[in-house]
Amino acid sequence: MSEYQYYEFQAIDRPLTTAQQAAMRRLSSRAELSSTRAAFNYSYGSFSAEPLTVLEQHFDALLYIANWGTKQLAFRFPRTAILTEHLQDYVLGDEECHVIELHTTLQHVVLNLELRDEESYGWLEGAGILDPLIPLREAILRDDLRALYLFWLKAAEAQLALAGAETDMEPLYEPPVPPGLGQLDRPLQAFVELFEIDQDLITAAAEASPPLQVVTEPLDQWVTLLPIAERNELLVRVARGQAGVGIEVLRRLRQVGRRVGATQPARCARRSFCELQAHAKHQKQLRIQHEQEQAARARVTKLEALAQREVQVWASISVLLAQRTASGYDHAISQLADLRDLAVHRGQREAFFTELAKLIEPYAGSAALQHRLKEYRLV
Repeated sequence: MSEYQYYEFQAIDRPLTTAQQAAMRRLSSRAELSSTRAAFNYSYGSFSAEPLTVLEQHFDALLYIANWGTKQLAFRFPRTAILTEHLQDYVLGDEECHVIELHTTLQHVVLNLELRDEESYGWLEGAGILDPLIPLREAILRDDLRALYLFWLKAAEAQLALAGAETDMEPLYEPPVPPGLGQLDRPLQAFVELFEIDQDLITAAAEASPPLQVVTEPLDQWVTLLPIAERNELLVRVARGQAGVGIEVLRRLRQVGRRVGATQPARCARRSFCELQAHAKHQKQLRIQHEQEQAARARVTKLEALAQREVQVWASISVLLAQRTASGYDHAISQLADLRDLAVHRGQREAFFTELAKLIEPYAGSAALQHRLKEYRLV
């Protein structure tokens, strides 16, 4: 299999300047480029720059996918707009398989989520994956840290798998559990799908996650509590289009209003990842049992509906067989299989096969029909 690498960068807070677009063209003549996006595909060779550096200098979001199992999602935030101490709780890293890391510069904070899993070797087209993930950046800016917790679950799972049978490994304890793990929106669902995070593990973790709450904050009252000089300075920054000022203002208003963001992670008793895994195993058993029960109920409902029109179905099968065509045989066999299941459900299996033998006797010489009957175990 040939190599496949896909890099996509997006500018969110403001479009690229002419100079920035020119810099992207110099990286590759094959770049798909617009004022807000740059994408690079490689089937051989590699990107000529450090992706996180390109992100920090020009963009706000990065997606990288390679067909040998590497997946990377990174966001750049204005340094004044984000509280890094909240993100720091989720940092976890092992260079062999995964990383959640923060990198701070004078102007920005870069959050890097990277998974390297050779067992997931396969071809995943990168185009179109980043778009539904973009709202996660705004969510993180607003202290909705569900994406970080979900990635921590994946990273912890990978780290534990890498450790194997090592018994002296220190237990991994979960970071603060954010609200709303049981209420994943579409961007978070896309995130879970991209990184293949165990749904049963999410369900287990969500038991300690309070529901999201919509809180109306009296911002118009809080703004009067800001010193006039500070209000004027913030207003000037807004007028100049400085990125992240809106979030910074919201944080400041909550501070003077003595409020904590509604999505602040809950500080409850921390569970070890092994505890979460054990609970996830139990959740999986319950889920499978529930699915089996649902399938059984659906089967009974289907058979009961079939019983109401059994005579008509037998008649239609006779007509279909008489056509002596491949499509006729296919439809007939499908309906016969349903009638057999109905007979088994009723405890009338022998009566069904007696009736079937009479029905197919005129077609004993049809190899096509006989093959289908054997395939469906009707003879």
